Formats: sequence, structure tokens, C-alpha cells
Amino acid sequence: MESLVIYLILLLAIVAGWVLGRFTARNRKEQTRDTGDIFEDYFVGLNYLLNDEPDEAIDTFIKALEINSETFETHLALGALLRRRGKVDKAIKVHQNLLGKPGLEPSFSDSTRLQLAVDYISAGLLDRAERLLDDILSENSPAKWDALRHLITIYQTEKEWEKAINCSAMLLANSAYKKEAELKAAAAHYCCEFAEQFLKEEQPNKARELIKRAFSFDKDNVRASLLLARIEQLVGNFKSATKCLIKVRKNNPEFISQILGPLAECYEQLQNMPEYEELLSNSLPDGPDVSVVLALSQLVKNRAGDEAAIEFLNDYLTKKPSLTGLVELLRLQIPKAGAKVGSNLSLLQLTVDKVLRKNPAYQCNHCGYESRNLYWLCPSCKKWDKIKPIMESGSF
Repeated sequence: MESLVIYLILLLAIVAGWVLGRFTARNRKEQTRDTGDIFEDYFVGLNYLLNDEPDEAIDTFIKALEINSETFETHLALGALLRRRGKVDKAIKVHQNLLGKPGLEPSFSDSTRLQLAVDYISAGLLDRAERLLDDILSENSPAKWDALRHLITIYQTEKEWEKAINCSAMLLANSAYKKEAELKAAAAHYCCEFAEQFLKEEQPNKARELIKRAFSFDKDNVRASLLLARIEQLVGNFKSATKCLIKVRKNNPEFISQILGPLAECYEQLQNMPEYEELLSNSLPDGPDVSVVLALSQLVKNRAGDEAAIEFLNDYLTKKPSLTGLVELLRLQIPKAGAKVGSNLSLLQLTVDKVLRKNPAYQCNHCGYESRNLYWLCPSCKKWDKIKPIMESGSF
């Protein structure tokens, strides 16, 4: 059914293009193809279509549609339609035919090359797309801004982070784009990706420079703060690392579960666990992720024993029931129960834990994608910074 719609739209576009072409040619006294030849092509195309030979029908219809200033946009839209419907090879052919027309106006040439570059990207021919876009960029035409966007897409796909950063910086230098939040967030993540490469190569200083650049794009970027804390931990600057992590807690409290592990390590290295416990206690009234409660219960257990931790969890769960908290409470109580009761409690713990493991911990605010793991780039909609923790994911 979809294919039939495509071909009907295609046929209407051709007829409209032919009418416009004939009208323009008459006004300008230009030579056009014979009307009989054009309609012969239409009928040949329809015959292919009726015989379920769509590719041949498209080729014939494209041949019938004359290229002139009045039908240029029709050709361009036709190619884009074919690409969206998965006929990328046909879209490439349409746009290549346009580009091959002699005397094409500069604006038409730019539009065609941009569309052809998108065709190549869709087909996975990234090197061809890059060459086309680089040509547009070198000509310094108004189309260079669109070319930069497509180049960023290519470099992100190929993980060429330095080139992606440079193209993003050029685009953000334009006043029309400098306040675009998604573009700035993406540029910050490119810096983070590049920084992680240097961390793998044990070059923390180069990684730190890239994190500073990430903050120049997005001063509150969570990932950049986490990476900077990691770098400071690696070189032994635990106070600086603590400041980075507390910044995340303050500006992005939904990510508190991501900072608890490294934050505990930093306070342990600084031999200041009481301050860490106070920090967590001060977070409780804000209705945090249940992971804060679990971290606090562990601190209470270390300081005052199992009974104190059980009492703390009982008090919290009475006010805010949570499956995750219940699992921890059961874990603490099972060793203190009798054999039969302990066995029943163990079964309950395993059952609840199994249910929790099936629940997603993160969700994309843009497309709704759900996952147990945190992704900075959504695997579904390919948007940066849209996946957030599901707060209190274990609550009733």
C-alpha cells in the first residue's frame, strides 16, 4: 500500500512538473520535449507499475520529468521522498541527475549537494558524503551551516571526536546557533568521549583540558563533572573530586546514585566519613533516590551494627515504602531469623529482587527508551543527555 502511495505521489509530481515546464518553456520560447513522447513515458511507467515492477516505473517517471527552474524543487523533494521510503539508490540517482545538469544556479547546486550528502549518509557512504560537504564548506556559501550539521553527524558516527568538536565550535560561533542547547550538549559530550580516550591511554592532563572545554560548551554537564572527579581521584586530588561530585548533587540531584560510590571513596581517603554521612542525611528531606537510603543504612551498620541499620530502614520504609529498601531490610533480618522463617524470608527476598531486576532504571525523556544501564547517547533516538534515572524506581 505504501509503495502505491509513493508512485501515485511520484506521478502527480511528474504531471505537475510537466505542466510547469511546458508553461515556462512557452513563456520563454524554449525548446521542450514533444508532448507525445512525454505521455508515452507516462504510460510506459504506469504499465511497469501495474505489472508490479516499481523500480522500472520510477526510472521511467524520473526520465519523463523535465529539469528546469520550475521543476527543480519537485526533483529535490522527489529524491527526499524516495530516501525516506528506503529507496536510497533511487534518491541518489535523482540528485546526481540534478547535479549533472549544466548551468545549475549556485543555490540549486548547494541544495542538491546537501541532499545528495544525506543520501550518502543514509546509504553508509560516509566518505562520499564528507567530500561533498567539505567542498561546500570550502566555498564559504550560506549552505556551509547545514554542511557543518551533516559533518557533525558523520564524525559522531565515525567517532572522530576532535573533528566533531571543531565543527560544533564553528557552528556555535554563528549567532543563529550559539544558544542551541542540544548542539551545546552534544559538543560537551564529544569532549567527554575524547577525554575518555586519553584516560584509557593514562594521559589525565590531556583529559582534564578536554573536560574544561566541555564546560565551555555546557557548564552544568553531568558527565563532564563525573569525569573530572574521576581524573582528580586518579591523581589523588580527593578534595577537588569531592567538589565536582557535590556539584552534580546540587545541580542534577536525579543523578545522585551515580556519585555515591566515588563520593564514599573520596571521603574514605580523606578519613572523613562522618561528613559523608551528614551529607547523605541532609539529602533525605529532598526525597532522593532510594540509593541514598541504602548508602546511609550501610554507614549506620558500620558505625552502630545491624540492629541500628534495621531500625533506620524500618523507620524510613514506614514513611516511604520501597521494594529496593525492602530487599535490603530482608537481607539484614534473615541472619537473625529462625531457620524456617529465614527460609521464607530468603524466598521473599529472591522474588522481590527478581521483580526489581526486570524494572528499567533509566528512561529517555525524548523517545521513552528504557534501560537498566545509563547511556549518555540514547540508542533509540540518538539524542544526547535525554536519558535520566527513574527516581525511586523500586517504590510501590
